[in-house]
Amino acid sequence: MSNNTIFHIRLNDFELQAERMLDGSIRTRPVAIISSNHQNGTIISLSNEAINEGFYNGMKVSLARKMSHRVKLLPYNNALYGKMHNYVFKLLRSFSPIIEPSVFGQYYVDMTGTDGLYKNPFRAGYLISKDINKRADLNNRVGISINKLVSNISTAVVQERINKIDKGNEPNFLAPLASQILPSSHDVNVQKILRFLYLERVKEIQEITSRTDIAKTLFGNNYKRISLEANGKDNSIVQPPKMRDHIIRQTILKEDTNDEEILDAVVTSLAEQLAYYLRKRRQISQSVTVEVHYTDGFKKVRKGSIFFNDDETVCEVCRNLFVKANYRRNRVRTVIIDATKFQAASYQLTMFEQPKIDELSRTLDKIRNKYGFACIKTASEMMIKTGTKRMEGLVLDV
Repeated sequence: MSNNTIFHIRLNDFELQAERMLDGSIRTRPVAIISSNHQNGTIISLSNEAINEGFYNGMKVSLARKMSHRVKLLPYNNALYGKMHNYVFKLLRSFSPIIEPSVFGQYYVDMTGTDGLYKNPFRAGYLISKDINKRADLNNRVGISINKLVSNISTAVVQERINKIDKGNEPNFLAPLASQILPSSHDVNVQKILRFLYLERVKEIQEITSRTDIAKTLFGNNYKRISLEANGKDNSIVQPPKMRDHIIRQTILKEDTNDEEILDAVVTSLAEQLAYYLRKRRQISQSVTVEVHYTDGFKKVRKGSIFFNDDETVCEVCRNLFVKANYRRNRVRTVIIDATKFQAASYQLTMFEQPKIDELSRTLDKIRNKYGFACIKTASEMMIKTGTKRMEGLVLDV
């Protein structure tokens, strides 16, 4: 079994803490972070004072305004959260060179082999937590285990400031927890089996997957993944941004929607941006992921490959993946396209095939290089008043 020491650091109610740091007058006031000021916007994060007023995540802004005028509604401030997230990332560098930033306010830190510096992992966790609290004034929790999965779950379910799961105790720690805590439980096929068999606790999944023949029959190709997760096994490594080499493009819609035309325009815009960066790098992507995040907090993911980097091909691949991922009836809040596993693109001509990177794409690239990407937009993006707020994607190069 692995002897790694992996920390997961979670900044409690990160967006709320960032807003209260910026504006001291709301530190004791009921506050709700909302996706937009539009009446169809929804609540994303809440203070305890707002919860006591009867507010809840996913509540419509129109209903929130009718319920109470005491609760201050703040629109999602991506720029502020991004700056705070990066600031804490830099703080953590003084403790370990191997840090993987996750979603806003969450980080993985590989502390393997640092016992000589900090005596033991628990003390190292305390020092990290204290430093973040002192220098950034952000409350936090630190989960410690031998892998990323268990450390992450620890900070999600344990309220103590520092919590360490001893090596070998991972299955016992997970056993009493709700089955939905496992990442694979959100896969639609796994979800159906869990509901059908009333497997509400991880312990029940551990028991049923202990029989390989039964697990294969029930979960099919997912049996190994859910069995490993239920027993707290995870071989993924902590990957610093420079090791990950991703191109990520994403958009948060100011108004959650399931309008097909609007969503198609959003996906097309993100796909064109991805194609533009792939051509600049003269690369294709063997692994492209489309994530759809919904109003109720759930997300759906589909993966594929891009073998040519012209606009037409990239848009077609991304649209197809989006259609496969977006089968729920809930409104969509965020769309993310994440490309990785790059290879050099080949534009060699064959006798029967024209090169996939055409003159139109080359011409558009020249214009965008000179005047910026946003100077040219598709007709669908210009005609539809989406009211979306585009988040600047991350281009993480080796």
